[in-house]
Amino acid sequence: MRPFSYKRIIAYFIDIILVTSVATALTYFLPENKEYNKSMNEYTALVSDFANESIEQEEFFNRTTDLIYSINRNSVTVTIVTTVLTIFYFVVFAYFMNGQTLGKKLMNIKIVSNNKKKLTMNNYLIRGLIINSILMNIISVIIVLGLDKTSYLKVNDMLTYLYGIFMVLTFGMILFREDRRGLHDILARTKVINATGAVENGLDGELVLNEDSKIKDASIIGEEKLKKM
Repeated sequence: MRPFSYKRIIAYFIDIILVTSVATALTYFLPENKEYNKSMNEYTALVSDFANESIEQEEFFNRTTDLIYSINRNSVTVTIVTTVLTIFYFVVFAYFMNGQTLGKKLMNIKIVSNNKKKLTMNNYLIRGLIINSILMNIISVIIVLGLDKTSYLKVNDMLTYLYGIFMVLTFGMILFREDRRGLHDILARTKVINATGAVENGLDGELVLNEDSKIKDASIIGEEKLKKM
């Protein structure tokens, strides 16, 4: 795994932890949390009983089905708050911070256009819909509120499975593609680069100077030539 890929993944998890923590703090005292915590405690106890072989597999799956629905139903408000914060942080904030979130700032990387055009908020929104689970969260809220329990669980299982495959594929592309671009980068026409000095070009650690560095170097060379004349 290349060092630049590590930086992207670390920045991603820093940002996710930050947004989740703020959302949890904002929704901590909501009435729904009591039912949510109750269901989570029951689910944890049930998993423990199953691991200790205190209950049969069939009973475990039958009881967890109800608990999973209860957990997701009682976390709708938290999901909505998290989604709003995610849009603000990964779309609006990143746009006005010129392609950087706090995680990317700490890792000294930034989002830029892949076709040398100025990024719009739509570019950040497309990225966020995919890599930051915005679309998944919106769909989850719609189906848990609009479907009965049986239908919801079937659709939710399918979506979770598909999203899991998508995330594995995306991170695999970031880790192993030469340009480090995931599906979200390709669809949004973006890429992630080092914020200062140079950009890794994917050729085993070689660095290519960015446009600002090239202009600066050309200016220095020009000044040196004038001095010699």
